[in-house]
Amino acid sequence: MGSQVGTAGSPILNVLERNNLSNVLIIVTRYFGGILLGTGGLVRAYTEAATKALSISTVVEELEGEEVEIKIDYPNFEKFKYYCNKNNIKIIKTEYNELITIILELTKQEEKKMLKDNSNVINILNFRIIRNKIIRKQ
Repeated sequence: MGSQVGTAGSPILNVLERNNLSNVLIIVTRYFGGILLGTGGLVRAYTEAATKALSISTVVEELEGEEVEIKIDYPNFEKFKYYCNKNNIKIIKTEYNELITIILELTKQEEKKMLKDNSNVINILNFRIIRNKIIRKQ
């Protein structure tokens, strides 16, 4: 086994590093190989398995963010929904009362942009941070 050290972990790690991925787990189960495949064959097999696994996977980025409640009036609601859609901002819940109350997820960067764009684009009447949370973006 001494001559085959580094034939699994290192090739898989190299695939992850080449794709700039972290916080990822790839498990490869080998049913055949070892001495019969040789060191080069094992490295190629593990590299190919990891590469194929990534090619059929969806990469999800996790960012620091917040769940936010905003209030907006009816005339600006469609413009606000368009803004969220265009900027990949997830609306979690919408309530229709005297004003429209919207719960959404924002990354810190999206929050800064939204507050900057507020006065000339979307006209938010009330903005309240509910809680900090990790936002998943595809």
